[in-house]
Amino acid sequence: MFILTSCSTGNVHDYIIASQQADCTGVAPQKCLLVKKGNATEWEYFYSTIEGFNYEPNYEYRIKVKEEKLANVPADASSIKYSLVKQMSKTAKTSENLPVVMSQTQKEYQCTAKVLEVQKESIGRGAAQGKMEVIVVKMRISSSVSPEIKEGSTVYAELVPSPTVMPVVNREYVFKAKNLHPAHAKGVYLLETNVMDLVH
Repeated sequence: MFILTSCSTGNVHDYIIASQQADCTGVAPQKCLLVKKGNATEWEYFYSTIEGFNYEPNYEYRIKVKEEKLANVPADASSIKYSLVKQMSKTAKTSENLPVVMSQTQKEYQCTAKVLEVQKESIGRGAAQGKMEVIVVKMRISSSVSPEIKEGSTVYAELVPSPTVMPVVNREYVFKAKNLHPAHAKGVYLLETNVMDLVH
């Protein structure tokens, strides 16, 4: 049995919750909330749950959510606890600009993986060679919805500048990449990769 303990008082943020959920894959296939946090303009997949929030489809919500970082959590659990502070509105409507189902020309690479290494690397193309610093994660794949990424294999992921969660070695996360390098020396190499907490 794991005991989750808070190591901070947390922060309160404004969330907009979309009127529809989306299919996604965490530990297993599931339904994710679509969320805009703060001043975000794009919907993001939300893999966790919000304690005290009761979602009904076909309504768009504006809520305040407290985020608390947790200590001593299992490797495949969320490191952040989300709790409803206040529901400011619940409007019967269809949210605008919701993500569409990915077509073959809009492919996205998604997997669940355990982090083996996290390191900064200097990259760059052309005149910027070696002048750009990125975070590259080495990871072992637990499960994948993309045929190019094999379960049990070791792959690399170049992260977006501000991932949803900063990965920690020996923890498991959901990785979503916009592109796959066609022929990287390290093998399978994901590009523009976001990282999200993994929850059951």
